[in-house]
Amino acid sequence: MSEPQIDKTSDRAQSLFKGLQVLQVFSEGHANLTLSEVADLVGMNRATTRRFLLTLVDLGYLSIEGKRYSLTPKVMTLGYNYLSNLPWWQMANPVAEEVSRKVSESCSIGVLSRDQLIFVARAQGPRALTINLSPGRVVPVHTAGIGRVLLSNLESSEQRDFFERNPPVALTPYTVTDVEAILDALQQVRQQGFAIVDQELEVGLLAIAVPIINNKGKAIAAMGISTQAQRRSREELINEFLPILKDGAQRITPLA
Repeated sequence: MSEPQIDKTSDRAQSLFKGLQVLQVFSEGHANLTLSEVADLVGMNRATTRRFLLTLVDLGYLSIEGKRYSLTPKVMTLGYNYLSNLPWWQMANPVAEEVSRKVSESCSIGVLSRDQLIFVARAQGPRALTINLSPGRVVPVHTAGIGRVLLSNLESSEQRDFFERNPPVALTPYTVTDVEAILDALQQVRQQGFAIVDQELEVGLLAIAVPIINNKGKAIAAMGISTQAQRRSREELINEFLPILKDGAQRITPLA
């Protein structure tokens, strides 16, 4: 696991940093882990890792059965506390559900948190997708329509800094990894007010997204519709989905 950057010369709580590292290793594909597995993933010795694990058990965020640790439902309170303090979130969910019903496809809302795209709302359409984009899911920013929209609203220097920190990685044969090409695409997204991403996150997945703008003109989130490329074309996304998406985003905006 790559270690997040922290200024170790400043007044930071190293123990808290390490404890959160331990908590974060319990992700998709790592639901139940032993002490040794956690220690290997976070790069700490077993004795130190054990203290953090037991502390998290005492706090109720982890449970232990035999020699394996796993998350408890209490971790969901951390995410809910964040979402419940977003002035627009309560309205976002019913709007996403309404958009999903109108187009008979899945609708998601995501935010940019530092260098991560995090989904905060999701309405599943009648046709299930192979990829899971439920709330809390993190995907590479540049490969998702929602991510492209949010990146397009950054300053040019911020965009370049982002890709210096996060060199594009190909997830499919269609993923664009040339930074200059992506930057050109972001400029177009900003000008036209929407993004279409064709099979860059997953083969067969086609998505369109628009920004959710607050009353200061800042994109605080983005809303997108995902579908299968064999069911829909780019033209259908623009002609049929885009007006519905824009209307939904505008109805969330007054609360932002």
